[in-house]
Amino acid sequence: MRRLSLLLLAAAALLAAAVAVVRAGPEMPQAASVAGMGAGPGVPQAAAAAGMGAGTQVPKAAAAAGMGAGTQVPQAAAAGVLAGPGVPQAAAGGPPGKLSPDFYSQTCPRAERIIAEVVQSKQMANPTTAAGMLRVFFHDCFVTGCDASVLIAPTRFAKSEKDAEINHSLPGDAFDAVVRSKLALELECPGVVSCADVLALASRVLVTMTGGPRYPVPLGRKDSLSSSPTAPDVELPHSNFTVGRILELFLAKGFTVQEMVALSGAHTLGFSHCQEFASRIYNYRDKTGKPAPFDPTMNPGYAKGLQAACKEYLKDPTIAAFNDVMTPGKFDNMYYVNIERGLGLLSTDEDMWSDLRTRPLVERYAANNTAFFDDFSRAMEKLSMYGVKTGADGEIRRRCDAYNDGPNTV
Repeated sequence: MRRLSLLLLAAAALLAAAVAVVRAGPEMPQAASVAGMGAGPGVPQAAAAAGMGAGTQVPKAAAAAGMGAGTQVPQAAAAGVLAGPGVPQAAAGGPPGKLSPDFYSQTCPRAERIIAEVVQSKQMANPTTAAGMLRVFFHDCFVTGCDASVLIAPTRFAKSEKDAEINHSLPGDAFDAVVRSKLALELECPGVVSCADVLALASRVLVTMTGGPRYPVPLGRKDSLSSSPTAPDVELPHSNFTVGRILELFLAKGFTVQEMVALSGAHTLGFSHCQEFASRIYNYRDKTGKPAPFDPTMNPGYAKGLQAACKEYLKDPTIAAFNDVMTPGKFDNMYYVNIERGLGLLSTDEDMWSDLRTRPLVERYAANNTAFFDDFSRAMEKLSMYGVKTGADGEIRRRCDAYNDGPNTV
């Protein structure tokens, strides 16, 4: 763990120096911000932003404290590479039913406060929690809807979404925060608040805590009665997908190009392991097969800084780089500014700049943080209502990692 913290500190310093040439301009942060320590609401302190805090579950598998007996926590990896988009009500079985922000006003009036206290404490201790929570939330909602199916732990008798390859890297800190929140809720109002609602509210709390917008979260979801081990690998976008392929996934579920680009802005938090972008900085070949030192669309200083930071990634797959090298702990529009300046980390980032369907939106959000926040808020509200279960289609789980009476096999 300490090795990863030191590597991230070193990477931050290398990348700060590497991109110094592009820091000129009123919208660019000062030198300290380049390394991820920028002042402002929601930005972790220097040690936390670069070192991730003691005990952070970033690089390798670790059983998250408080997960409960039998819980299987996946390996923590790209905590917070939320690759994508927004989602409609229609695509997963019609309107979500009678959801309301005041759903628990009579039955558990302190629900949001309880969740906020737990996840804010977790974020202060482990600054990657916010990015991880957003990623878990997206992986849950985009596969069969926002129903906490991603939280189900596999057993000897039944696999779950956690067994899907794309979910192996979901961060343990996010699961732990949900489990701790649910435990606190069960002590105050047992059997009332669903795990799906915990995940939705926790995501909003952490977006706001890191400097992002506060958006509406209608409540009243039920938890799923099933969890597919195969659906995530088919339905979720992968880091090596083209923007065209990602758009196909979102459009098929009723989402728009604008919603996809707006939700991609969640990449302003978190980090990605070097293996996810190694093809851009090592042994690069263009479409004609011509070799190059690195992807020529990248800022040269940035690419060289990444090469230095990731040089041992084959020996140590936990080495990672921040998705947003400028303000990695702050929820803002710098992700889009980075893309404009050749500082996008993943190939999908560059694709959003080169694709004529998405580039105008990248330019809009890079120039206007308010526009980004407004569109992100609407997209997140829509995502949170996608495919929700109500009535007899779900249940209120007693614990988030297990069904009350076993999976629905009908």
